[in-house]
Amino acid sequence: MGSKPHCIFVNGIWKSGNHLVYSALNELGIEGPFNGIAAHLLYGRRKRIKQLVRGATNGVDVGLETEARVRQRYVRNTLRRLRGKIVGGHAAYSPEFLAMMRAEGARMIIIRRDPRDMLVSFADWIGGRPDYFMHGDFAPLTREERVRRLLKGGSGTGYWLRPFAEVLTRAEGWLAERDDVLTVAFEDLIGPQGGGSRPRQLATLEAICYHLERALPDDPNLVERVYGGSLTFNKGRIERWRELDSADLQDEIAERIGPHLGRWGYGAAASHRGTHA
Repeated sequence: MGSKPHCIFVNGIWKSGNHLVYSALNELGIEGPFNGIAAHLLYGRRKRIKQLVRGATNGVDVGLETEARVRQRYVRNTLRRLRGKIVGGHAAYSPEFLAMMRAEGARMIIIRRDPRDMLVSFADWIGGRPDYFMHGDFAPLTREERVRRLLKGGSGTGYWLRPFAEVLTRAEGWLAERDDVLTVAFEDLIGPQGGGSRPRQLATLEAICYHLERALPDDPNLVERVYGGSLTFNKGRIERWRELDSADLQDEIAERIGPHLGRWGYGAAASHRGTHA
């Protein structure tokens, strides 16, 4: 392993629960997150400067929601500079990107969540985040319109939004990795405050510690402090998608992303009336 500490790369689709893993790692004494690896590296304020400094037509496409080809050197420098700390991400899977992570000795943690909940939670979040590069296109829309826009994708202001099913496909490679990639479930880590259970939450914290070769602190209040406490935390709970009033929209969600549910660990049935695993 060498004497230098490894950076810890925490990755997930938007609103999958990155903040929960950050919170857990912070409680273990690990700083971060810093320098998220995601599409926003090339979009938003100072877009032209970002793309000039970080972008490259032959770079690795880290974008989930839209194409974002980032120079490999930038990614490597980020991982080296932040050894011993948390690097956050909403990054697509590719063998090329994974190889860079492995070459730099990154410890990788992937957070998964029911895709239907990620979709609805992101639609709620994006309307209130003027600092996010897609905010202007989503802010005037109703909640259901935001969900439908994310589902269908299409042209945006200075970007092309990928349909949500494509976003899922671009992230699913992470779930197939096992040896040096730990996958944890939002529903397990959220704990009883978010509709989960204490035993599953504790088991997940133990798995994270084992993955990082650290001992779980002997602190009975640690699990209580993992929930919430983030600027991006937004009503963290299970089965947000059931709040949608439109049966037609729920049917559309089932049709478009139902086939992905099994790959994400939430049952093979496409029906929106199914239960999460």
